Amino acid sequence: MRLFDLSLLLIALLLSPLAAIGAAEATPKTKPNVLFIIADDASRHFGEAYGCKWVKTPNIDRLAKQGLVFDNAYTPTSKCAPSRAAILTGRNPWQLEDAANHQPYFPAKFMAFSEALSKAGFQTGGAGKTWGPGEAKLPDGSSRNFALGDGGGKNANDPGAGLTAFLKNCKPGTPFFYWFGSHNPHRAYERDSGIAAGKKTSDIDRVPGYWPDNDLIRRDMLDYAIEVEAYDAQVGSLVAALEASGEAKNTLVIVTSDHGMPFPRVKGHTYDDAHHIPFVASWPAGIVTPGRRVSEFISFIDLAPTFLELFGFDGKAQGMSPITGRSFTDLLRNAPTGDRTTVIVGRERNDVLARPGSPSGLGYPVRAIRSGNLFYIHNFASDRWPCGNPELGLKDTDASPSKTLAIDSGEKDPFWLHAFGKRPTEQLFDLSHDPDCLTNLASNPDFASNVVALREKLMSELKQQQDPRVLGQGDVFDHYPSPRAKAAEATPEKKKKNKKTMP
Repeated sequence: MRLFDLSLLLIALLLSPLAAIGAAEATPKTKPNVLFIIADDASRHFGEAYGCKWVKTPNIDRLAKQGLVFDNAYTPTSKCAPSRAAILTGRNPWQLEDAANHQPYFPAKFMAFSEALSKAGFQTGGAGKTWGPGEAKLPDGSSRNFALGDGGGKNANDPGAGLTAFLKNCKPGTPFFYWFGSHNPHRAYERDSGIAAGKKTSDIDRVPGYWPDNDLIRRDMLDYAIEVEAYDAQVGSLVAALEASGEAKNTLVIVTSDHGMPFPRVKGHTYDDAHHIPFVASWPAGIVTPGRRVSEFISFIDLAPTFLELFGFDGKAQGMSPITGRSFTDLLRNAPTGDRTTVIVGRERNDVLARPGSPSGLGYPVRAIRSGNLFYIHNFASDRWPCGNPELGLKDTDASPSKTLAIDSGEKDPFWLHAFGKRPTEQLFDLSHDPDCLTNLASNPDFASNVVALREKLMSELKQQQDPRVLGQGDVFDHYPSPRAKAAEATPEKKKKNKKTMP
């Protein structure tokens, strides 16, 4: 061996222990904790993290700078109950029987990852909104909150205090999972609260093309901004409590929202803005190369397998159903593996009181796939109204000044048609040129091959997932019972009797 080669070998041997020490320091010594913070009805308006200047979210922005911003995170459906069911189980809504619908009975057979963690001896807890609206019970009939505490109320004024109390009761050295579900920015809003807070309608740089750009819409958007900022304050309270506990370094903090904003043509729909959600992750001891943006696609069904992997635990051991999602710990470590260029979304029955003809109400079944910049939508019952029959008040859109304006515009107005109108069986949008999904390319000859390829890919994936809708059994979703429908069908005499017997 030459002297030069020998010198290199000696240097490598001397440096290798140092490299090993550096690698060890970059890898958490114990399993991480998880703090999961979820908004109720927020689109991608998390301030600087998503380039939104008219919403100020300094607490979320700080987490984004020290962690990751996901640019292509999706919820599989844009209503609260089925979206959150997907988070808890790692399965798409159409794989969850009744829980595919909004305001359902949650099937006891589907165990949540948090319940599996709790059964395995990990610390789990939470406050605020976990899952709902609907009814969830354990097999013995007792109330169920998925091993995440008593809920703590939908509007926790001091979420940090709740987290502090939880941490005081945790066993030292045992990792914890804590869920905080905010009620913000769910409606109703205080009218013109944005203007009263000093915001200006001119601050909004862009109004989506499916709404008219006028003073009323912009004021409604500013009122929404106030609620998102209230959510950011809750995030700040939780992070401050975490830092005070000394657990911040080895805690994965995720800040996200269950689906898009509660405005016409967003919440409850199957366009990109309804499903495309904000998603920020921070983990000082575990994220490799913090401060970067992640372009790979992830879905809410990927959360359960990610959490289980971080805790080093297999949910099947405690009785969880097979998980459809895929862990994204590789993205946290900046070592992406496999194909993450597509995501599947959809919906079933959103509002049981919006449609006549059935005790449970008819839904508007849709499945869609985003692949690259193309967004393909398949409407299985295009003869139905997407938001419920107009004569019933279009109940599948939250009451708001914007909704009132859309209704008053009349059924021939583009605003009304975008928000409530019937849709063709197939739709295709090129998000690189049309992020608002306004120009349907499904009948454009230049995109004919894309329509065929995406349709086949979507249906193939859904068949593998045993989706009843593509197996010719989709009517089952319309006939699942709902506690809301049951309450509405009760006679005044029964309601009065039930009220008297309540404790």
